Amino acid sequence: MIDVSSAQLTNIAVHRVGNKTREEGIRLADNESQISDSLRDSLAQHYLRPLAKQGNNYEFFHETDLSLNVTYNLAKRIFDEKKSFVKNTQGIAKHLYSTSTHPNIASGELVFLLFTEVLIGQESLDALAVLKIESKDDFINIKESSNSFEIIELSGISLSRIQKGALILQNSKGVCVIDNLGKKTKYWTESFLKVSPSATSKSYAKISGSILKGVTSKIEDAQATIDFSERITEKINSSETTTIEEIKNISSQFIDHDSLTEIISGIATSSGHEISENYEFKSKDFSKIANPKNRKIKIHSGVGLIVSNPSYTISKLLVIDKGHGFQTIIDIKERKEQ
Repeated sequence: MIDVSSAQLTNIAVHRVGNKTREEGIRLADNESQISDSLRDSLAQHYLRPLAKQGNNYEFFHETDLSLNVTYNLAKRIFDEKKSFVKNTQGIAKHLYSTSTHPNIASGELVFLLFTEVLIGQESLDALAVLKIESKDDFINIKESSNSFEIIELSGISLSRIQKGALILQNSKGVCVIDNLGKKTKYWTESFLKVSPSATSKSYAKISGSILKGVTSKIEDAQATIDFSERITEKINSSETTTIEEIKNISSQFIDHDSLTEIISGIATSSGHEISENYEFKSKDFSKIANPKNRKIKIHSGVGLIVSNPSYTISKLLVIDKGHGFQTIIDIKERKEQ
């Protein structure tokens, strides 16, 4: 848990970064930005706190050596060389420009906020918030004149929503990331920061839920689907932890090896995870995702059944083809309390 209640904003730098493909260029500041104490408090409140509490957990990586990750390396220099703060933020801005090659990437301001006294447990660390502003909002202001009130149109940056942000912690490869504009392009995480999702119990439970969905879609026989769900439930209830390898072993009894490999490979690509088969995650986290899925049973093409009461489960299902339709005989049993 990251505690930012005592954090102090000590250094601020802003640069402007364009789209490299459109040759928009880059404008680098030579000095730090000077702001009021009230604005310092606002930046901490609206930028630091959301990054710490709402940011998705990622980790810096590089295919060969982590020290070759540009953003990670320059952020480390910022923590180690406070006097070279502006110079190193310029380096990060140049790196962002070099990765801004997709035609949909908008130009914008790149903001650096360096904080001290960020607590991780009992340890006090520095933290660097990096934010990119790609769009501005319209505002109005009311100005009083002698006989009336004038409405003035303004354009500015909203403090209420982070567009793209990263909170980098001292002495750590962990990063908290927010990207609210990354639906079309993922350059912020994949190219600029070069990060991958952190391995957590909840993230692996989510991956496992996706595997269940993929495997179930490949099982054609309704009774086999029930048997598969029951085997997964037994695994969840038999131990406090689960692994991807155990889920694979169960799944391989219901679908072929190539189909299973294709499912897991697709999930790894879409989630950005390098999936470890031996990583142990909490079965209770897995059950929160698996149990609702296991209560949905496909009976026939386009026809399904949902058991809304978690105290009951389908134990047997027989589908009889009637030519003009089908008949289904279902056995439902009460679950034993674990």
